Amino acid sequence: MFGRAPPVTGRAEVIRRRVLAALEDQPLFDGMSSSALSALADQVEWFALGGGRLLFDQDEDSDGMYLLVHGRLSASRRQADGSLRTLGTIAAGETVGETGLLAGEPRNARVVALRDCELLFLPRLGFEQLARVHPEAMLRLVQLALKRSYGRRSQEEYLACFALLPAHAGLDLSECARDFIAALDGSEQTELIDADKALEKPPGWFAEREAAMRHLVYLGNEDEDWRSRCVRQSDCVLLIADASRPAQLCTPLPVPTRGPAVPVHLVLVNPRGPSPGSTAPWLERLPQGRAHHHIRGPRDIARLVRRLTRGAVGLVLSGGGARGFAHLGTIRALREHGWTFDYVGGTSIGAIIGAGVACDWDDATLREVYHRAFVASNPLADWTLPLVSLRSGRSVVRRLREAFGNLDIEDLPIPFFCVSSDLTEGALQVHETETLWRALRASCAIPGVLPPLFRHGRVLVDGGVIDNLPVSEMRRRIFGPIIASDVGGEYRLPTDIDEDHLPGWWELLPELFGRRRRPRIGQILLRSGMVNSALGTQRARKLSRLLLTPSLEGIDLLDWDCFERAETAGYEYACERLRGMDPPAL
Repeated sequence: MFGRAPPVTGRAEVIRRRVLAALEDQPLFDGMSSSALSALADQVEWFALGGGRLLFDQDEDSDGMYLLVHGRLSASRRQADGSLRTLGTIAAGETVGETGLLAGEPRNARVVALRDCELLFLPRLGFEQLARVHPEAMLRLVQLALKRSYGRRSQEEYLACFALLPAHAGLDLSECARDFIAALDGSEQTELIDADKALEKPPGWFAEREAAMRHLVYLGNEDEDWRSRCVRQSDCVLLIADASRPAQLCTPLPVPTRGPAVPVHLVLVNPRGPSPGSTAPWLERLPQGRAHHHIRGPRDIARLVRRLTRGAVGLVLSGGGARGFAHLGTIRALREHGWTFDYVGGTSIGAIIGAGVACDWDDATLREVYHRAFVASNPLADWTLPLVSLRSGRSVVRRLREAFGNLDIEDLPIPFFCVSSDLTEGALQVHETETLWRALRASCAIPGVLPPLFRHGRVLVDGGVIDNLPVSEMRRRIFGPIIASDVGGEYRLPTDIDEDHLPGWWELLPELFGRRRRPRIGQILLRSGMVNSALGTQRARKLSRLLLTPSLEGIDLLDWDCFERAETAGYEYACERLRGMDPPAL
C-alpha cells in the first residue's frame, strides 16, 4: 500500500503514535481504514517550526504537503514590485502546499509561521500513493485548493493573541495588563499568560489555550527567551514605555524580529499626556513601533483596544471655508448621542477643527478657540502684493501657532492626519509626522488666496484641490466605522449676472450696495479648489458608516460672521440624523 516501514521503538514509537493520533483527528482522512492510516503515518514526518520561521518560499519546488497540527501560518504572495501581499492564514487542522503538488507546479506563495507550530510533512511519493489508495481525501484537497485560488480565505484576520513587552528596564506591566484585559472583554474570555504559567509548556498547550479562550495576553518581562516566546505566540506586539520619563534616559530592550504580518505598536503611558515634542524621541529610539498610542487612562486603553480589534471609529471633516463651522455643531451632536472618535482626519478648515478634536478638547474649548481665531478677527485680512496670493498668510500662521503651539502631530492624544495637495507631483500629500501648525497651514493654503507652503522642494496647497473629504485615507488606517461631515459638496457659487466681459469700474458700483451678485475673486479661487467635492462625496457614501451633509444655504465660503448660524445648522441637522440611531458598541 504505502510500503512497509521498519519497526520502531522507544521515542520513535511515541512520535509515531502522536502522528497517528493527529491523522485520525483530521476530517481530511475520514473514512480511511486503520491499516491505511497506519501506513500513511509511516510516510509522515512530524516536526516543529518556531514562530517567525519560514516554512517554504514562493517558487520553490513542491516536494510535499503539510498538515498543521498546532499553531498558525501566514501565506503571502510576492508582487511584481517585490512587495508581499498577504493572502490569509492557515489554522490548525488545515493543509498547506497541496496546490503545487496537485498542479505539478512550484510553490505559488510564501508561508511563514505566525506561532510556534507543529506540522506533519507528507512527501511527494507518499502524496501520490495516498491519491491512489484514498481518492476521497484527494477530492477534499482539490476543493480546498480551489477555494483558496478564488480568494475564499479572509484577508482581514482577527487578532486573538497579544504580547505586552516592556520597552525598557524597570517596568512592571501587571496593572497595564489588567486594564488591557478589562478593555478587551474581561477575564472570563481572556487569559493572562506569564512566564511562570507557561514554563516548559509545548506548542500544543498554547494551541489548546488559544482554542479555549477568545483572547490570550502574554505578559513579557526582561528575560530575552521569554520575550521571544511571547512574540512567537502573538498576532500583535505592544511595546510599552513609561513616557513620563525622558526617552534619552531609558535603554531600549531588544524586541525579537517578526515578519510584516505581525505588527509592533509603541504604547506611550503618561497620565499627564504628551508634551510638545516628547513623542519623536521615543519613535527614534524604538523604531520597531509601526504605530504609536498615547495612554493617559482607561479611555485611551479602550481606544487602543478598538484600534487593535478593528472597532475604531474614524471622523473625517471636509473643507469648506466658513461653512466649516458647521463641523462644530456636528461634533457636539455626535458626542451628545454617545459617539466617540478614535482617529481624526480632515482637509483645510476640517483639518483645523479636526486637530482640536485630536487634542481632546471639549465642546466649549473648541468653540472658544475657533471663535477667537476666525470671528474676533478676520484671518484673511492681511492683503499683500498679489505675486503668489492675495493674502500674506501671516495672520493664519499666527492663529494656528496660538492655538496649537509647538505640538507635533505625533503628540496628539488621539491619532490625526490632514491632507494637502502637492502641486509639484500632482498628488495628495498626507501629513502625519511633523509640526502640527505647519501641516495645517499647508492643508488650508487656498490657491491664489493664501501662499503655498514650500517644503522639501514641494509646493503644497489646500487639500481640497485633490480630495476635499479624505475618507479613503481614513479607511487605509482603520477598519471600523467612519463618520464623514461634508460642508462643501452641496455648495454652489451664486450669481445673477449673464455676461462674458469684465465690466468697467462704474458698472461695479451698484453691486457694492448689494443690487447684483457677482462672485468675488476670493470666492472664485476657494470654490475652484473644491470642484471635486461631489466625487469625494460619492466615495464617502461607499466608505462611511454615516455621512453628514448639513444644509448651509446662504452661508458663503468666506462669511466668517456666520459662525453661529453654521454651528447651529450643523447641530440641528446632526441631531435629526442621529435620532433613533445607536452609536457603535464601545
